[in-house]
Order: sequence, then C-alpha cells, then structure tokens
Amino acid sequence: MRKNAIILFSLILFLAIHGGEKVVVTAHRGASGLAPENTMAAVLKAVEIGADFSEIDVQETRDGVVILLHDTNLARTTGVNRNIWEAPYDSLNGLDAGSWFKPEFKGEPIPTLSSVMDSVNGKMKLNIELKMNGHQQQLAERVVKLIEEKAFRSNCILTSFDFEIIDKVRQLNKNIRVGYIFRELPQDKDVFSANVDILSANWELVDKNFVKTAQAHNKEVHVWTVNEAAEMKRLIDLGVNSIITDRPDILVGLLQ
Repeated sequence: MRKNAIILFSLILFLAIHGGEKVVVTAHRGASGLAPENTMAAVLKAVEIGADFSEIDVQETRDGVVILLHDTNLARTTGVNRNIWEAPYDSLNGLDAGSWFKPEFKGEPIPTLSSVMDSVNGKMKLNIELKMNGHQQQLAERVVKLIEEKAFRSNCILTSFDFEIIDKVRQLNKNIRVGYIFRELPQDKDVFSANVDILSANWELVDKNFVKTAQAHNKEVHVWTVNEAAEMKRLIDLGVNSIITDRPDILVGLLQ
C-alpha cells in the first residue's frame, strides 16, 4: 500500500509540474538509432515502440515522386553516387537503403511518402520535413495534395528549415499545421512572431526563457535531436511540447 501511495504521489507531482500535458515522442527519421533512417523499417519500429510521431525527410525524384531521403545524394545510404533530382523513381527500384546501417536490413528500399502515410495511418502521426535541395519543383504542392487526398491533415505537421516553403504550404492549405526548424536563432527574422505553429529548435537553444517566450506567442516547442536521458529530463522539466530523438525507446521509457 505504501509503495502504491508513493507512486500516486509521484504521478500527482509530475502532473502538477507539467500541467498534465504529455511530452510528445517524435522518432527522428523513424527510430533511426535502431533501424536505417527514413525507411519503412525505421518508421514501423517507431510505431512498435509507441512513438507519437515520426519525423521524416521528403524530396522529389526527377519525375516528381515524393520519397523519403535526407541527403541530396543517394551515396551515403545506398552506395549509388547520384543526386535525387537526377533519378527517376523507377531507377530507385532495387537500391539497398539498409545494409549501410546493419546487414540484417539488407534490401530495405527507399519508401514513398504515400506508402508511409498508408502504413502509419491510425497508428502514429508524421512530422514531414520538406527538404530543399535547390532543384525542388513542386514539393510543397505535391505533399499538400497527398495530405488532402488521404485526409491526413490531422495526422501530420509540415516543417522545414526554409521559411518560403512553409509560407507556400500556408497559401495552399491554411489548416495544415506548420513549423520552422532552426539550428541558431536567425538574425533577420523573429521566429517567435512568425506565422508558424511550431518552433523546432536545436536542443542547445532551448532554456527556460526560450520556452516561456514561445508559450507567450502561442508556439509549440519541439526540440532536436536528443538522445541522452539526462537532457531529455531537462527538457521535460522545461515543459517542451515534443522531443525529437533517434532513440524513442529511451524517451518512452522515461515517460512511462
């Protein structure tokens, strides 16, 4: 009985400190500490762990198919030295995007955004990062169209390091929630008053004052990329909305 009372008291204390709001677990590029990044294996691993979101990177192939890929070039994750904007979608068939991580993932393909949306629908949400490679054609338009066709708006957010493409998303569909990603506070723009719902900041920027200012401007605070339990605890105590991590298993364990 005494043990149960202590657990109950701890829970009440936690809820009092954090206002009863759960910190959202976002798996970075899927559960990329446990499976090859931006693959179906990583995304489904995040579902298995119990992550609330997977953050994924999307770009266009030469013929306009939206696929998951972080780098502009395929070399690091597939061994093929080719820029994604030069590769038609059919040329990606048979590429191995898993062996570089571990032999057990040999043959893991590069997935389309459409297939990932279908696979996680009703199980986990997506933080879809629009990657600007200087050769994008209609990336915002194609992603927004997929969201609308699949009635996926409530199951995702769109984020980017680029303000212009986020503004484009706002113009295309004002009801899609969007966020701006940054490593350092920009000198030419006040992010706290920007027309976005979410500030996705490097963990080194986030302190008590940052969170307080964001909250005063009705902005959510998402923090990347945090893999150490001690730093996760610090951010939970600050009251951030989401922690983006390669190791969602660690964060889920802490929150449980």
